[in-house]
Amino acid sequence: MINSINLEQFKNLIKQDKENLEIIDVREEDEFKNIRIKNSTLIPMGKIMDNLDKINWDKKVVLVCRSGGRSGYVAKMLSGIGKKVSNLEGGINSLEEDNCECLER
Repeated sequence: MINSINLEQFKNLIKQDKENLEIIDVREEDEFKNIRIKNSTLIPMGKIMDNLDKINWDKKVVLVCRSGGRSGYVAKMLSGIGKKVSNLEGGINSLEEDNCECLER
């Protein structure tokens, strides 16, 4: 079972617990350059398993992509090896539709 968080839960995490939040963007570099969540880290889906050491597992890890599909797949994969992660439902698209101040271009 994947732990998913919705838009409101994500925005609350950013407001209330930003210091303990690790946001991993699993999209490709060109997508990340176009629009991203402030203070997020890019680790494309195909490179995630080779870069597990770049993730601060002591923090709450939230995975994001454009719509939640790729990050959901990665969340399932990481959960399968015992990592605790959450997936942002709706991804960057939901934040963009909400005009979230957490985004930067």
